[in-house]
Amino acid sequence: MELIFNLQEVEEAVEATEGGSFGLIDTGVYKNSTIVRAVLGKTKKGNNKLDVTVRTEDGHELTIYQAFVIDTKWASGADNKYGYGAWLRFAKVTGIKSLATFQDSIMKDDGTPAKKKDGTPLVLTCLKDCHGAKADVAIQKVFGYYNNEVTEKNEIYDVYAVGSEKSDKVALRLKDKEDKDFKAYKASGGSTEQASTEEEEELI
Repeated sequence: MELIFNLQEVEEAVEATEGGSFGLIDTGVYKNSTIVRAVLGKTKKGNNKLDVTVRTEDGHELTIYQAFVIDTKWASGADNKYGYGAWLRFAKVTGIKSLATFQDSIMKDDGTPAKKKDGTPLVLTCLKDCHGAKADVAIQKVFGYYNNEVTEKNEIYDVYAVGSEKSDKVALRLKDKEDKDFKAYKASGGSTEQASTEEEEELI
């Protein structure tokens, strides 16, 4: 059965539950983080993807949309070599052995169910095996340029076993990332001091 995933509904749920410890975080390796949920969905062109919610050890929670595309090929037919490899590493570290799912009811901070616009409870299709798993998660802040504004979002750079020596090495060299639009903006004399806006955009 085909799984349908409505990104807008998830964004509305995040807005409904946001507090002081949600949103973008700085580039770094966040040790002993918890995988709160990995939501199975589809890109606009039909690839299978995971949107991953991470809670850091100090309680900061964020959702990284399209954290992994889990198909071997893109909808265009091109190999998803890098992305598929990243997904396999995530699966190994978090203990995913199958794509078995469960229905996760999203709750607000006050303990009441988050709801869709039509008033029905918001329930997401999540991978069962990695629910609550612990990992050292390397996260990058990514700068972009869209609609005449600087944008920022987070991406998962990679995921490691808790206490991994490799995560320590990555922490020493991990830096912010700039997409091609941002690089072009800087090359043309743009300044990062302009007001930035957080914008989640599905590019695939």
